[in-house]
Amino acid sequence: MIDTRSLVDRVYEYLLTQIITGEIKYGDAINIKQIAATLDISTMPVREALKRLEFEMIVSIKPRSSCRLLKPSRKMIREVYELREVIELYAATFGRCRQNPERLRRLDAIVEKMRQLDNEKEVSVKEKAAIALDRAFHSEICGLADNDFMDNTHRQLSLHVNMTLIHERTYHKLESQWAENHAEIVRSLEQDPSLVADVLRRHFNNVLELIPMDEDNCACESEDTDIKGETT
Repeated sequence: MIDTRSLVDRVYEYLLTQIITGEIKYGDAINIKQIAATLDISTMPVREALKRLEFEMIVSIKPRSSCRLLKPSRKMIREVYELREVIELYAATFGRCRQNPERLRRLDAIVEKMRQLDNEKEVSVKEKAAIALDRAFHSEICGLADNDFMDNTHRQLSLHVNMTLIHERTYHKLESQWAENHAEIVRSLEQDPSLVADVLRRHFNNVLELIPMDEDNCACESEDTDIKGETT
């Protein structure tokens, strides 16, 4: 299939993927020239894509100074998780495809891969895989609703608070029961859907309780003079 998106759209999608997967971390300076070199393009479409992200309050641009990925506050994390909970509760409880055997098989497969991570000795490999599996699991839960607008909203929330950030703050405390917590969600879907809401709520609450208290300031306040690529 021919990609008919504009170059700015493609850069924008590239940046979204980098943020959602945690390749660009919250608070990081974004090097415009480096991104342009990586994609083998001029800096102009990178600047335009970043302006779009600034409008969406994903990045902060200081003219002729720096561009940074905004750090979410505890308040933002809580609000994002509250909305994610609403979306996933709806998808799991009322989704038109909730009883779709193929989707349930995919969820089972993700949980099995989570369990297999216990055998991984390399910590960095294990954590990166855990983040990807967690993201895949919750995307599948959202997909139970078979609603494209809901999928897009769920993805947008991952820009503000991605799984990498959550795992950095909670994974080691939840690791021992991490796979089983997700397995419980799948079991409730398969065996007793009336329990799904309570199981999902407990899952989200467990995570939120482990998020440390941070300053409620979304903007990165560092006045870096080390310019990472001119932004205007």
